[in-house]
Formats: sequence, structure tokens, C-alpha cells
Amino acid sequence: MREKLGKNAPAGVRVGESWEVSGWGDSQTAATGGPHAGAALGDLFARDPVGLAGSGSQGKKSFPLLFKFIDARERLSIQVHPNSEQSRARGWGERGKTEAWYVVGAKEGAQIALGFNRAGVTREEAAAAVREGRFESLLNFVPARRGDTFFIPAGTVHAILDGVLIYEVQEESNTTLRLYDWNRKCPDGSLRELHIGDALDIIKFNENRPLKPDPVTIEKNENFIYESLCSSSKFILSRYGFSKPGVAALKTIDGFRVISVTAGSAELRAGENVAPIELGQTILVPSRLENVSIKGEAGTDVLVTTA
Repeated sequence: MREKLGKNAPAGVRVGESWEVSGWGDSQTAATGGPHAGAALGDLFARDPVGLAGSGSQGKKSFPLLFKFIDARERLSIQVHPNSEQSRARGWGERGKTEAWYVVGAKEGAQIALGFNRAGVTREEAAAAVREGRFESLLNFVPARRGDTFFIPAGTVHAILDGVLIYEVQEESNTTLRLYDWNRKCPDGSLRELHIGDALDIIKFNENRPLKPDPVTIEKNENFIYESLCSSSKFILSRYGFSKPGVAALKTIDGFRVISVTAGSAELRAGENVAPIELGQTILVPSRLENVSIKGEAGTDVLVTTA
């Protein structure tokens, strides 16, 4: 994180995740500037959910999304997440966990695991593969290259493998059901806890959605391209890619925007106010803020998420 994104991580300490925008439990991010500096996101949302996140947040208990950078130096567990109905029915929380990944960086030959490698895999077959320690033989391993976007709806088995740095957008949920963890051991020598029964109940075995969506160009000029990377009922992830220095104006919307820089640097402007955004930094733009624009230099990539 320190070398790749300029994060202020302790020297010599391996940091695998940076939670950029979070209202989750005791892992909340706080405002670092402006009139609400120091206030936790959960408190800001509780004070004025509509003002922060738009009219769709009326009556909601918490900020709907969570944003992370994840630096996988080793392969992570094979897991699955529930949808909201499953999560509420089982007492796991109000929300499920649909997510998207944008690949910020990847080593040569890097892969992720996403879904099954063929149609027709059954619950019984998956259960047998878990028991026999060969679940990975059912997985669809996909090359991961910088700029790729992957969509992981609730119920899809997946894993981030070693050598991949991703930007993750997800519903605000921390419910993770692990099927297999490569026989990795905890510091005390025990195998890591798995959730096989629950996970098998949650898996969507007949998944038939594009898990690597093609970008859709919305605007293109001599300075930048603006494209939709992933559009779902939970969020829309878009990208501004600057080929030359330029300014992209953002429409006023009834909803928040989360803006993160994954290459280069940028400036966020709102009227007379200017905020620099360096590589690896994230800004939450509240609902209905007017006259917002992004100024980018050549080679700058900016991800923008709305819900």
C-alpha cells in the first residue's frame, strides 16, 4: 500500500486493505477536512442521510456502500456472500454483499477466481469437492490485468489471488462465508474457520450474468474518456481516463459520489472550493452539490461511483 498507493502504512508492516469510505461498525472512516472534520461517516449519515446520500437514503439506517483498496500478496480465501434477503433471514444483517472489482495493478500472469468453470455444477458436486479438498478444480480462473473490471453479485463464488491490487466497491456488509482457504493455518496452528454449509446454501449455482462487463463509453473527447465500467441495481462504477490535461464537469445529482484516483493525480472543484486528490486518495461528494468538476493531468485515472 505504501509503495503502490502512497498510503501512510507503518514501515515494515504488511497492510492488505485500506478502507476508503466506510460506515461499518468500529471500522468507520472520518472526514479529514471541511466543517465536519473528524466526524465519523456513520454519524454524518445519521444526522442528515438525505443531505449526504440523496432522497433514496430516507429511512435507511446506514451509508449503503463500502469502498476499499485490497492488495493481495497471497491468494485469498474462496468465498461467497449472501444477498439482502438471505442475510436478513439468517440474522446476518440488513444488507447482502454484491461487489465490483477494478484492477489497479497486477503482476504478470495474475488471475482471479470468479464463478464456476462450467455450467451445471450442483450443490452435491460442490459439497463433495470441498470435502475432498479439490474445490478449486471447479473454479473459473480469469486473467487479471490493470484496467479490468469484474462484477461479483451476491451468490457468486470468488477469490482474489496473489499479485493483484484491486479497488472494491461493495454493499455495506461484512458477511463473508469461506468455502476453502488453501489449508492455511492461523497463528496458533489451527485451520481457519470455514462456513461450508451456509456457503453452499448461498451459492447461486445457475449464475448467468456477465461477470466481466465491457466498458460503455459515455463521453469521449481529445482530453478524456468517460465510461461506465459496471452498472447494477446496487451501484454504478464509472471511470474518467485523461489522455491530456483537462476538466470534466459532473452533473448535479440526487445522490452521493465517491471519487478515487487510481493513477496520477487530480483536483476536485466545487464552485470556488478546490481539493487535490492524490494517487490512492478518495473523496465523498454529498448529494446535490453543484458546479462539481474533476481536473486531471495526462495519465490520470479517476473512478466515480454513484448509487
